[in-house]
Amino acid sequence: MISSINSFAKSTEKPFFKVSPTVCITEAKQALCELNIQVSFILAPFKELCLEISNRPQYTQCYAQSGLIEERFKINTNQSLKVQLIDPLTNLIIKEQELSIASYEAKDYRIKRRFGWSL
Repeated sequence: MISSINSFAKSTEKPFFKVSPTVCITEAKQALCELNIQVSFILAPFKELCLEISNRPQYTQCYAQSGLIEERFKINTNQSLKVQLIDPLTNLIIKEQELSIASYEAKDYRIKRRFGWSL
């Protein structure tokens, strides 16, 4: 009974999937965020998976080889994106990672500090 539970748990495991970086920080005046993302994943236990970036159909690719797959993409965007691993047989999303954009605005003032050096 225990061995059948373990074999079932292994068959439903999700594949390894890592996306970095996941946040792009822009200045307040900057219109686009430039991301150099790296995606790493392993297909197991699936035979084929497709990598898709939302609103970027030109980056959609499907993979069937075994081992670690690493891809790099250079993306310019002004909105958040999702990187997804999709099973092409069922069209289900297996894993996904959101790439968010944060805006940073530098302060225009400095705090003056005085030290009373008097004789």
